Amino acid sequence: MNTMLESAVPETTVPEATLPLTTLSDLVANLVALRHVGGFRFTVPDRVLRQFADHCRREGYADGTIIKEAVEGFLYGRHLRSSTIRRNELALHQLAEHAHALGWDAYIPVASTHVRVRHQPPYVLTDDEVRRLFTAIDSQPMSAYSNMALVDPVLFRVLYGAGLRISEALNLRLSDVDTQAGTLRIRDSKNGEGRTIPITGRLAATLNAYIAAAHPAPDPSDYVFYSRAAGRPINQATIYTRFRSYLADAGIPHFVGGPHPHSLRHGFAVANLRRWAAEGADLAAVLPYLACYMGHADLRGTQYYLRLTADAYPEVMAKAQVRFGYVIPTPPEDEP
Repeated sequence: MNTMLESAVPETTVPEATLPLTTLSDLVANLVALRHVGGFRFTVPDRVLRQFADHCRREGYADGTIIKEAVEGFLYGRHLRSSTIRRNELALHQLAEHAHALGWDAYIPVASTHVRVRHQPPYVLTDDEVRRLFTAIDSQPMSAYSNMALVDPVLFRVLYGAGLRISEALNLRLSDVDTQAGTLRIRDSKNGEGRTIPITGRLAATLNAYIAAAHPAPDPSDYVFYSRAAGRPINQATIYTRFRSYLADAGIPHFVGGPHPHSLRHGFAVANLRRWAAEGADLAAVLPYLACYMGHADLRGTQYYLRLTADAYPEVMAKAQVRFGYVIPTPPEDEP
């Protein structure tokens, strides 16, 4: 199998916790550093805790202590979704425990907000919707004020053709793309592991032509997809906004649960399972290949695609591969 997982652990230094931490901002920075050393990304809690430190500074709460009024004012003083409140409760719980361990007088909140979990099946675009969507994306006029007409046709094909998460695609740098070998190197994925994945010759050629046009003076550290400067990636929110616009242009309704950019990743998985089913492959046997390719931590993240494929596509159309060629390349004969 061409897919290869990579894992790199950067050198880190354990942050000093022996020095007195007199400000809330210092306390937050110390906790974040400790979590990073422990191997946690801690990105969202980091943002929440910095917002809490800003809240306490604006409200005039004294450093060296975390009081109940400050915590509850931050958690419950705004109109937030229950899932957001729960997330913030968990972050502040960690901060308060850390503060208490360092000798602060800290109120430790209880994560008691109930979150109603809705298990909604993934939305998979139909073949006709995929065709209409890419027609809309490809029809955007060139503009002197934006490079979206250059970027988006390739970006969304990478999402659909390599099954990447939107964050993985936007974090791609030129050094991660090898169009000659036909591979993409994914760094810092959701599960903290890197991987190198093969792509089809068609997608590699598309990327090669795009890079030549979008990066006339390429630097290996430049982001493949950028808005204003090659040294800065596009914001995910920008991509979601553009995707909504393309759905409207294609006449595809949007609703809670989909379609959204992640639907292209779902479509990638289903397209390959459909192809393997048409070839008579044992889908349970090829599932680990798909899980590894997509960067799932284990098979649980991939198994529901089997059910979705079996339920939605009892008959696999022979023309699917011809019409939508941006899928996993067929492994060589000598590979499992």
